[in-house]
Amino acid sequence: MRKIFTLVIFTICNLTIYSQTISGTITDANNNEELIGANIILENGGGTSTDVFGKYTLNTEEGTQKVTFKYIGYEDIVKEITINKGENKTINVALKSSSEQLSTVVVSAGRFEQKIEEITVSMEVIKPTLIENKNTTQIETAMDQIPGVNITDGQANIRGGSGWSFGAGTRVLVMVDDMPLISGDAGQAQWSLIATENINQVEVIKGASSALYGSSALNGVINVRTAFPSQKDIDKNKLPGYTKVNMHFGLIDKAERDELNWNGEKRRAFKGIEFLQAMKIDNLDLSIGGNIFKDDGYRMGEITDRKRFNMNSTYKSKKIEGLSYGVNANFLSQSSGSTLIWNGLDEAYIPLDSSISTTTGDTYNIDPFVTYLRGNNRHSLRTRFLNVTNNNLTDGVDVGQSNSSKTYYADYQWQKNIKKYKLRITSGTTNEKVKANSDLFSGKNYKTNHSLYTQLDKKWNRLNISLGARYEGFSLHSEDKYFIGGDSINDFYAGKPVFRTGLNYQAAEATYVRASWGQGYRFPSMAELFISTNQSGLEIYPNPDLKPESGWSSEIGIKQGVKTGKWMGYIDVAAFIQQYDDMMEFSYGQWGSARSNEVGGVGFKSINVGKTRITGAELSLSGQGKITPDLTINLIAGYTYMNPISLDLDYVYGEDYYEKPLTYRNSGSDSTMLKYRYKHIAKGDLEIVYKEISLGGSVRYNSFMKNIDAIFTNPLLPYLTGITGINESREKFGSGDLIIDLRAGYQITKTARLGLIVNNLLNREYMSRPANMMPPRTIAMQLALKI
Repeated sequence: MRKIFTLVIFTICNLTIYSQTISGTITDANNNEELIGANIILENGGGTSTDVFGKYTLNTEEGTQKVTFKYIGYEDIVKEITINKGENKTINVALKSSSEQLSTVVVSAGRFEQKIEEITVSMEVIKPTLIENKNTTQIETAMDQIPGVNITDGQANIRGGSGWSFGAGTRVLVMVDDMPLISGDAGQAQWSLIATENINQVEVIKGASSALYGSSALNGVINVRTAFPSQKDIDKNKLPGYTKVNMHFGLIDKAERDELNWNGEKRRAFKGIEFLQAMKIDNLDLSIGGNIFKDDGYRMGEITDRKRFNMNSTYKSKKIEGLSYGVNANFLSQSSGSTLIWNGLDEAYIPLDSSISTTTGDTYNIDPFVTYLRGNNRHSLRTRFLNVTNNNLTDGVDVGQSNSSKTYYADYQWQKNIKKYKLRITSGTTNEKVKANSDLFSGKNYKTNHSLYTQLDKKWNRLNISLGARYEGFSLHSEDKYFIGGDSINDFYAGKPVFRTGLNYQAAEATYVRASWGQGYRFPSMAELFISTNQSGLEIYPNPDLKPESGWSSEIGIKQGVKTGKWMGYIDVAAFIQQYDDMMEFSYGQWGSARSNEVGGVGFKSINVGKTRITGAELSLSGQGKITPDLTINLIAGYTYMNPISLDLDYVYGEDYYEKPLTYRNSGSDSTMLKYRYKHIAKGDLEIVYKEISLGGSVRYNSFMKNIDAIFTNPLLPYLTGITGINESREKFGSGDLIIDLRAGYQITKTARLGLIVNNLLNREYMSRPANMMPPRTIAMQLALKI
């Protein structure tokens, strides 16, 4: 009883001492939005935080004391407050964003600017400094540094959603400024057309995104955002823009094993120069850039000669407020050699039978666009003409394997921001027409694609909600007819609605919990349906009976902001599941003819493999900022665990070698695992900048690729095809691949930087897939100028 009495007396005394209060609202100084979970700290150590409306109330002592208002990513404000006995004082505070904060703003998640911590899906962002400092000559090599992402033979694979599909079809939509950069016939990403010299940032969405972006976004989206000169650049340089020039020269080192050095003692070389001129001229934003690149190649005959030019322009109308328009364009002329299969483990840099396929041609896109902003409404019309021409020569001889396609694309979008209800509506229609003429794909083919889509994004106190839907219809006409199910047909149709939803809840000041679910749908490319060719001595067969694939993906995740001094970053943890129906895979086996009942030969073909599922978890860490005034640290790292399995073992995947056709069995300890995938991927890139000196390093680990097509491991394979060394290589590299890159730089002057880049520092032998050995160590010097 005495203890209770003492507690009551103490409480009364405490209330008497703190009978005065301060209260108010804390907002973002830039957009006036209330900040949830902002901290108010008294000098004596007491404090509180704001509620879901950004409001706070705090009991305090009478007199004068300092009060600190702080929120992660914003500059602290310290106020000296005098309060009289019994007084209730209102203090409203507007916090400014810190210049040192991570402040990553993304567009791809909802087609409008959002803070990355508030989006409802998993996303990674690559900044241009990483691309530049790694001496990236083609953007797909930088994508390999993103957690959970692999690039194999030009095909992107996110969290095990894709296997190996050589040059045909993609489940990951590659875009530049929200416009798809996929060839109309093969459905192949045009990586070489992307201007590495003019990148603001690269945004990677993980998971099905078809509701907003369409067919090829079944497994995710890679969106490259280009840059324009800002007012900050102009003020800094006292010029109407800036100029960038990057030059590099490098050597391909000898392999550790002498038998691999087909070029003898002579080292192969690569060199290039790229430039960018960005400027503001009155109401015109203009950037012009280009790239010249020559690579002798680390494999026999794989010589690349590339010339690229790009232009971006936006003009803001003086007569009509809110109206802007312009044209973006990229032009590429290149010649490049390639091969599908090596000549053996001891001749891994020599193509099978020394057969080289050389592709020459011109690829370009021209993108007129117009945008009109009026009040809370935004209208945009973005169009594209994409021309891809590939003249394919085998050992310098035209053997009738060329292809070309013309794609006409238009996307109209209306967006309305209802600020009163914190609701954003995005609706639009996409229309595409493809004309293809190809020796590879049996003559002339025509494809059309029409779609309607809508997405709603609502902010409700701490909760962000996204809802989206899309209907997409395809039609394809071929001049050739194909024998399917007893009928001879040349017209193909398909269509399907897809939906998505996502939630993001701010649980604390810098803690965000999210959940998402989305459907995906992909119509097969012309190449997957109709291709008939020979690559490196191996036959590739058509499959006009190929069905569209569909699926869904779901995840739950948490993103936690961290701050040490002026260094800021995020730790992100996610668990995911992806499930597909009628998944398409590139498989090696014995096939019949598509035009008759004749028996075909042994080779590659795209087939449906039934129901599949990929489950897993991912941990990633990213951050940037200053530890001390002279020391800056930039970091991106992640680990991904994946369990890709077949749910239809009797459909294609099976255990018994003798009871299944040769194609339909995997090689590995777990026959349920999908082919050409990893279970574990770990990646990291760390860069330390001290005054004028920078030191950076990258590490990539892929676990052993357990399952491949069984025919590759058949002891009779060398006698049937001439391919040797597959089993020996799988035994040799059975522990997986660990690759380390290193780079160093010195800022000579304010405008000039010198860099040294060493890729595959340890000169490891490793493969991206069976019979495809990757490059030995390369060493390059780089000189970068920015005026």
